[in-house]
Amino acid sequence: MKPGSLIVAGVLAAVSLGSAAHAERWDYRVTPYIWGPDLETSLNIGPNPPVNGSTSIFDILDGAFLIAGEARKGRWSIGGEFNYLNLGDDVAVAGFDNFASWDLKGTMATLGAAYAFYDYGNTRIEALAAVRNWDLDIETTVAGRTASADVNWTDPLIGARYSQRINDRLRVTGMANIGGFDVGSHFQWEALAELNWAWTDRVDLAGGYRHLKVDFERGSDVVDLTLTGPYVAVAFKF
Repeated sequence: MKPGSLIVAGVLAAVSLGSAAHAERWDYRVTPYIWGPDLETSLNIGPNPPVNGSTSIFDILDGAFLIAGEARKGRWSIGGEFNYLNLGDDVAVAGFDNFASWDLKGTMATLGAAYAFYDYGNTRIEALAAVRNWDLDIETTVAGRTASADVNWTDPLIGARYSQRINDRLRVTGMANIGGFDVGSHFQWEALAELNWAWTDRVDLAGGYRHLKVDFERGSDVVDLTLTGPYVAVAFKF
């Protein structure tokens, strides 16, 4: 090969490597969000009989903090979320109002990774694996008798995420996972659908619908939670 050809090949290789390095940089997003699900509970704590409830989370909310984050590079992404909730409600037992009550406060924290095994054109399909930790302080009162428990467990999760870009600003996403498998909880599963709009180069607005169910049992303590409802989010990208 002539020296001139070597120089041209070297320049083209440098440009190609530079473009690849640029394409493979890490992209980050931090996403605080508001989730307004209906909540179904079945709490069997200590010697108390089961206390069941079904209501909107806004009717029983004493405090909350919800945030998610993700770092992405090429086909790989690492992400997680942190939720803090403080809830309480009076419920009817055997037809008598305010005969029982329950209080629940604690955290749900998730950390996981995903790999896009299909990433072509406007479509991206990822396999994901994660761990989710629950740390809950629960108290039930039935006929004046109070029982409480501090339950903490960590579940493995596996699932998939699908993303389809509609145009330069709109994107739809679907995600589903299952976990527990008697490692921590007996079983849990989750599914969501989301519409994302790129408001600016640095800020996305999103809305969607999320369902999350977990069934945990340890000794005499049984926690069965189902949260289903819409959410809105703002993602800050950098």
